[in-house]
Amino acid sequence: MTVTRTLTLIWTLLALVPAAGARPLTPEDLVGVRRVGSPAVTPDQKTVFYAVTTYDLQSNKGSTRLWSADVQGKTAPRPVTAADSSAFAPAVSPDGKTLAFVSVRKDGPQIWLLSLTEPGEAVQLTTLPTGVSPPLVWSPDSRRILFHSQVDPKCMDVACLEASARAEKPRHSGQLFTGLLYRHWNAWRDGLVNHVLVVSVADGRLDLLTPGQHDSPPVALGGAVDYRFSPDGREVAYVMNTDAMPAASTNNDVFVLDLASGKSTRVSAGKGNDFSPAYSPDGKYLAWLSMARPGYESDKADIILLDRASKTQANLTAKLDLSVARFDFAPDQNQIFFVCDEKGHHNLFRVNFSGQIQRDLDRVFITDLVPLKNYQLILVNQTISRPPEIFFHGGRYVSTNPDAVRDPALIPVSRVNDAHLAPITMGETEDLWFKGARGDLVHALILKPPAFDPAKKYPVVFLLHGGPQGSFGYDFHPRWNSQMFAAPGYVVVMPNFHGSSGYGQKFQDSIQADWGGGPYQDVMAALKEVRKLRYVDPKRVGAAGASYGGYLINWIGGQTREFNVLVSHSGVFNIESMYGSTEELWFPERENMGAPWQNRKTYQKWSPHQHVGNWKTPTLVVHGALDFRVTVDQGMQLFTSLQRLGVPSRFLYFPDEDHFVFKPQNRILWWNTVWGYLATYLKP
Repeated sequence: MTVTRTLTLIWTLLALVPAAGARPLTPEDLVGVRRVGSPAVTPDQKTVFYAVTTYDLQSNKGSTRLWSADVQGKTAPRPVTAADSSAFAPAVSPDGKTLAFVSVRKDGPQIWLLSLTEPGEAVQLTTLPTGVSPPLVWSPDSRRILFHSQVDPKCMDVACLEASARAEKPRHSGQLFTGLLYRHWNAWRDGLVNHVLVVSVADGRLDLLTPGQHDSPPVALGGAVDYRFSPDGREVAYVMNTDAMPAASTNNDVFVLDLASGKSTRVSAGKGNDFSPAYSPDGKYLAWLSMARPGYESDKADIILLDRASKTQANLTAKLDLSVARFDFAPDQNQIFFVCDEKGHHNLFRVNFSGQIQRDLDRVFITDLVPLKNYQLILVNQTISRPPEIFFHGGRYVSTNPDAVRDPALIPVSRVNDAHLAPITMGETEDLWFKGARGDLVHALILKPPAFDPAKKYPVVFLLHGGPQGSFGYDFHPRWNSQMFAAPGYVVVMPNFHGSSGYGQKFQDSIQADWGGGPYQDVMAALKEVRKLRYVDPKRVGAAGASYGGYLINWIGGQTREFNVLVSHSGVFNIESMYGSTEELWFPERENMGAPWQNRKTYQKWSPHQHVGNWKTPTLVVHGALDFRVTVDQGMQLFTSLQRLGVPSRFLYFPDEDHFVFKPQNRILWWNTVWGYLATYLKP
């Protein structure tokens, strides 16, 4: 694999001299950032449609609007849908005549169609009582659209679905559950399941494609797009988990449905997670992402290529020690473009059908891609100081050697946050590599405060990521934003400890049954190195973490007094009690090598509540009532223990938030509370 030279981004805003009176980022600034995504390109590759979400403090909610722009950013973007009702999930018909999207302007989320060839208003296509969920996927002949909806699993046709949705609901509030998953993430399932449906564009007729008791697409561990038409329109590939207990199974599989006969065939053979099917443009191949090991949601995801004629399969990324996040076929080459998490970045690669891999863009943070002709692409990219925007990648490769990049620059297409962020100063980064647990080299990203002065000494805030198989990187996170932590004048340190993604599968796997071992040693080793930095005040150090990062905060609290202050957001406190209240059971069973009654020793060994009696560090606890992944009792148990021990502590509770904090006013309260608590113990 040839490594190309480092990408140089064309960020017009960054080339400007900072505006007079430049200032640090505020919570209101962060809420005011508009989020860009969901690019969809017309078949002539001249126009890209995309979604822009704006958050409003007065209404305390977000609203999404569709925009369009020239693919190469040559003209100013323009709005496509009205600002008074949300519209999202744009999809352009293959004939280029129609834009489909989901809007909530009437009858809940439904499909609307807008002509791209004749002037006029969008018209509503569906009126399904259970609503429409994206993505929207067009048939090759532009006559049908795939989508999914949560429906009654007893129904075998659309007439039953509609009758069931309109039936009078019982007057009692009780619910009788007969199995798992009865709730997921932040919502009760209410006995409904996901099913793939298809709608006729001509008359709005609906057909149910995946009836039965199993979710399709699956509610967990699926991909960005989990159903596709074949290029000839004769079959649909979709993803489903048919195991008896999906709460304890990652065994999603790819199926193909023959639309003429109604027969479905399983084409993936693994017992792990198979998802994100996609057909090659010529229809000869079907590809998907595959994780080999069952019960492991963070296993290496490889691109599997199925030859539809010979029925043979090949693993195209077997030799790459990175996990594929997204992929899609090039429209005019036997190439697949894909993105991998790598050392704090989301880099762009491509692979041909023989398994030859090329790295195309390095030190980027790509979250979505649309391959175009001639190796060109539309990308959603961001940096640690600029939120996601749409970019055009020219794909200008040397003709005699398509593996060598001539000009890898990205051209900005959307600029929705330029004016908003123009007066704001951001901190700069540096990398720190140090020897951590087991003698391994471990990476940490250091973010300096805005208007950094190397002659000064700054307090430090460590950020500990969740997952645990996640990582901190060079992205502009909408909630746990590193620039926001740096803004009050802190040096921010983000160690990607053992278990982090993007550093090879062995490093990522190493956290199994070692939650408080290697990762904790890495954090303490990073702390030792950071205290040596000339611009750091070694006596003023705090730490904050969420989810597994919150667990690590809780573990630190019972192990050391090296930190002045801690912030634990949605953190695991009692590993064993969490097992009985969380919803995805494959996760604790894999991480702790069994259920509690099978391996209670590990559950007890690494549970922070076993060591809470040693806790002395002032701590802010944060939790949401709608968090079904790490349930709110975990935060309550921690806060109760700290109060009983007399440890200075506070509990920020959100009755209307889940694992994350989304509502604008709640996010501002969160930041002001966290900032205030850190300042109490870190500011001189």
